[in-house]
Amino acid sequence: MAVERLYEDDEYVIINKPYDMYINSDNENEKNTVACHIASHDSHLSSSSDPLHFVQRLDYSTSGILCIAKSKSSAARAGKLFEKRLTKKYYLAIVRGHVVFDLADIKYAVGTDLTPENTHKMSAAVDSSTLCGEPRAAHTRLLLLETGHYSGDAASVVLLKPVTGRRHQLRVHCDAAGHTLLGDYTYSDRRDSAPHRMFLHAARLVLPFQTKTLDIQTQEPFFRDPELSSKWKSDRVHIKYRSKEDFLSACDVIDRSYTVGLKYQEFSLK
Repeated sequence: MAVERLYEDDEYVIINKPYDMYINSDNENEKNTVACHIASHDSHLSSSSDPLHFVQRLDYSTSGILCIAKSKSSAARAGKLFEKRLTKKYYLAIVRGHVVFDLADIKYAVGTDLTPENTHKMSAAVDSSTLCGEPRAAHTRLLLLETGHYSGDAASVVLLKPVTGRRHQLRVHCDAAGHTLLGDYTYSDRRDSAPHRMFLHAARLVLPFQTKTLDIQTQEPFFRDPELSSKWKSDRVHIKYRSKEDFLSACDVIDRSYTVGLKYQEFSLK
């Protein structure tokens, strides 16, 4: 798959990462990486003749916006924005089941899954008995956009806004709220293997630098794919989102602190 460049200047290149692609790899024979597509296989290493600095990460299965710095100083400036939670990140996702609320705050802490069979999963501390190692506070906002059916099974399109940035946070929080991501093989306990991809996409990133604000957005990714659109039957569009203008309006809704007119739910450890 091609790696689309969404923005580039002397300091940064911001790309649209395809799903099922690594960001980089120490194996020089692994060519399915962002690094290989936009530079060279070793560009993530300091020893490279033209090093790149990945200031954020996306899972192998996740598509969407990825910010890459061209120097250490540029990486540090962008890194501080992420560290201080000054960036805004918005993800489109399709989840299993029909979401029954309009807006939710999911505030379960996230840590390492300590179940014996686990090797790389994370876990949400939904109650005191959860086997969750070193849980850290985590917060995700979820806004319902559309309900429908995928291959006859109930599903919902949602907008996700991570307030914090924990490993696998969006996947873990959606699962903890009772709506595992469509195609998420890992957090469905290896049951959800039929879809051709995991439906999580980083659709918008706002970087408020001192000199300028970068507001980068992709086109809606899912329904442009015939493999999804041929299997999707829409029941109701709750909030329009498929055009870039409508998506910005949906982002405005999830940014609001009030919930007047919306059915609201909070998920947290009481």
